[in-house]
Amino acid sequence: MSLWTNIFPSAMLRGVNPVHRKALATATIAPVAVSLTLLLLEIVIRAAGSTDEYGRFTFLHFTLEAQALQVDLLRGQVEGYLANKDIAVVIYDDALGWTYRPNSTRQAGTFTINSAGFRSRRNFSKSPPADTVRIALFGDSFTAGDDVSDEEVWGYLLERKLKAGGIRAEVLNFGAGAYGMGQAYLRWREQGKHFEPDIVIFGLQPENLKRNVNVFRQLLHPSGPAFSKPRFALIEDELQLLNSPAIPPEQLIDVFENFHDHPLAPYEFYYRSRTRAARWWSASRLLSIAFEALRNADEEPEIYTPGSEGGELGKAIVEDFGQDVLGNGAEFVVLHLPLQSHLIRYFSNLPRPRPVYDFLLEHSRESYHYIAFEEHLAPRHRDDAHWSPTKHYGPSLHELLASVVADDLVDCIVDGNCALPRFEDLSPIMMAIPASEK
Repeated sequence: MSLWTNIFPSAMLRGVNPVHRKALATATIAPVAVSLTLLLLEIVIRAAGSTDEYGRFTFLHFTLEAQALQVDLLRGQVEGYLANKDIAVVIYDDALGWTYRPNSTRQAGTFTINSAGFRSRRNFSKSPPADTVRIALFGDSFTAGDDVSDEEVWGYLLERKLKAGGIRAEVLNFGAGAYGMGQAYLRWREQGKHFEPDIVIFGLQPENLKRNVNVFRQLLHPSGPAFSKPRFALIEDELQLLNSPAIPPEQLIDVFENFHDHPLAPYEFYYRSRTRAARWWSASRLLSIAFEALRNADEEPEIYTPGSEGGELGKAIVEDFGQDVLGNGAEFVVLHLPLQSHLIRYFSNLPRPRPVYDFLLEHSRESYHYIAFEEHLAPRHRDDAHWSPTKHYGPSLHELLASVVADDLVDCIVDGNCALPRFEDLSPIMMAIPASEK
């Protein structure tokens, strides 16, 4: 007895041409075989994958976010912060979302925060000395210098190298961990400009484009911190600031429990991405991973590319930041700080790929004083020996970065290409260089 007569009762096949019988059976068997194959793959993926405490499912290099907010987990993190807020080093700030507690330390005492709340072992007057170029740094943890000591961070070394190069200078480091580009700009507006710097350096980390479209930090990185942050939005081609003042931590639990109805929900990319993922097939791990692969989730092009929400927002923030700095009589410098993953692609043996965020780098290069750190690096700098366990720059990269920036600024100041309107004559800031250091 043939296979198709087992599938179809003989009464149904009576009078059917044998060729047609075979075609009918084949047309039926093929979908069944495909369905069984898909079911087997679904079972394999579920068995081989893992789900973490945040509800994220990981298989190979793909990670699927939990579609529903993990309200109990979010609530626990908020309650943990509130119970320890009097001793926490990273604290709520209504203008910035979070900042460092003044006169505190991190990293077992190797990361010192001064009385103004930024990284330094000394305090600074609001007005700079008459004979000293004041430089202010803004950015995220790569600027703040996570995982290295106060003596190893590039901002501290920059000041020493400028003096060795004959320029009397002081460097104020306003970088803060987990900051987005918008928060760096806000820190300039809220605090940095009041210290009247002559040169402002913005540590541009393109990965932070994703932070620009995020309001609630825990939705981007489930481990926290338990804060919301101000978020710029482009509305009718103008930057508008949302969630300002930032929602205090004690109000976040109510927000999470009723998130769908909150007015900020449409502006939280990492809530919208969950709802976009909640499609009819989202219960299938196989189909969800296929969807992630097709949309190239690792690069998140809807955030990084020109024309995207994140891309255009990042460009607008850099533009407003730069114009505000220039309008306050300071030189604006954009410093590109690549990640290890960026360097791996940059120094690959394949034709050098243009990163999807390249338009932002090109805009910064064409519009402002621009330093591309990767152009001063070598293939060996991809190696883990130059990076911290959390993939921040290690001491050797901080040392090299300080040298690159110092050399650039010395040339810029001496050649008169850096606008320093506070100094009609450069002689007060020029130092005699010992013969041994020439």
